[in-house]
Amino acid sequence: MGVIESKHTGQRPPRTLGLSLAILVSIMWFSILPIMQAGAILLLERRLREAEQGLSLGNDLPAFAYGGEFRGVSDAVLWFQAATGCVFLVIGAAAWRGRPRSIRWIMAFAVVTLTAVTLVTTAAALNQPSTIYEGIDSGASIATAFLNIRLILTVLIPLYVLWYMNRAPARAFYRGYYLPGAVALR
Repeated sequence: MGVIESKHTGQRPPRTLGLSLAILVSIMWFSILPIMQAGAILLLERRLREAEQGLSLGNDLPAFAYGGEFRGVSDAVLWFQAATGCVFLVIGAAAWRGRPRSIRWIMAFAVVTLTAVTLVTTAAALNQPSTIYEGIDSGASIATAFLNIRLILTVLIPLYVLWYMNRAPARAFYRGYYLPGAVALR
């Protein structure tokens, strides 16, 4: 095992496994999951609306059997969530490709911004008082547990992404070459 000096050979440094993992996990956390969540809520609402129209022919059902609010967020929030997910997907694809050179900083800024937004919305959801008696609502404790897991992952994932994107192999990948005089071990 020897120490050698690397030279700019024209060959581009590879995307390392850690960088690939950081990009894929951040795309999953900040793009795929929010888009799927917004899509699932809108699809469920559409299906319930269709079922409600089918049920409206017979008005012998009690009021609790149809209608109501189940999602707790407005259409604007869902569309914002889907739009930011799509924008981050484009940023993630550019980060995967490694071009333009500034994408490393753009990705870091997007991760920090989306982390802040996610932390604020998750903390607000955790602090929201329950309108149903705690003893009756068994879903409240499950929702709180999932929100706590979301809070923890919202901190850990960006920390890993930011840490790895600032390591020397990731910087070399986005720069497109190794620095002259850099030391490498074989």
